[in-house]
Amino acid sequence: MEFRQLEAFIATVDHRSFSAAAEALCLSQPTISSHIQALEGELQTKLIRRTTKKFEITPEGQQLYEYALALIRLQQKAISELSNTGVRELHIGASSVPGQCILPSILEDYRQVYPNSNFRITNADSMDIIQKVESGTLDLGLVGMCIESKHCLFEPFATDELVIAAPNNTYYQTKYNGKFSPQLLKEPMIMRTEQSGTKQEAERLLQKFGLTDQDLNVVASMNDAEALRNCIIQGLGVSIVSHKMVMQQEQQGTLLIYKMDQYVNPRKFYLVYQDGPYLPKVADAFIRHIRHLAEQNKI
Repeated sequence: MEFRQLEAFIATVDHRSFSAAAEALCLSQPTISSHIQALEGELQTKLIRRTTKKFEITPEGQQLYEYALALIRLQQKAISELSNTGVRELHIGASSVPGQCILPSILEDYRQVYPNSNFRITNADSMDIIQKVESGTLDLGLVGMCIESKHCLFEPFATDELVIAAPNNTYYQTKYNGKFSPQLLKEPMIMRTEQSGTKQEAERLLQKFGLTDQDLNVVASMNDAEALRNCIIQGLGVSIVSHKMVMQQEQQGTLLIYKMDQYVNPRKFYLVYQDGPYLPKVADAFIRHIRHLAEQNKI
């Protein structure tokens, strides 16, 4: 049993697809299949059942998945703690809002304390970041949602609020006069994709108005926050977004912002990291630094 086989198995379970696992690991699909077959041959048991219509993890496969995650985490910690290079690169994942609006200042502040620190940053939707932390691909993540997880802890570290952002043009200036109205939800709407924390928060907000996505005039859906902002500015429609994401455009006068104080609660952003003894020291130090900044209201 080799680590590369376990990594292939973990990726296949996470993505529930041989081809997606191959793409994630930059390998060919036959190589992924070969690794899985080698594990099944060594263990003399079926780990994955796959047909043209169904992908299923066997009970034995689920058990191996738990062991494999622990082994990969322990391997990564050993490399981190015992490496003689003197530099440990911290792998951080961040979803749109914390990645663009919160993380840059944290990194700058952290390097003031630890000037030799190196970072590798991955930007993706919240769910994708969580899955990568669970599998050990990332040391920790900054995300906009919290889910149940056997392997990870979620720790709130910052808050925000949902607002409606609209083009700063005569139509919206005149019709709404700077005040929120539920009628704004009937305007052409740009939505975030399913995997984003913002989308989940927006759906909870819509429920308060007795609405679902199907009740909206959705003209576009996208996973890129910057593209979404630009589409609003150009007049494509309005969008339910985190206030931090559009504060600069609000100050510049390129977007109109409508707050919904009576309808929304503060939105939380979370640190997500592996539970247990496998957290690298450098990740633990970074998490403690974020806690310190949060306690001082610097985030």
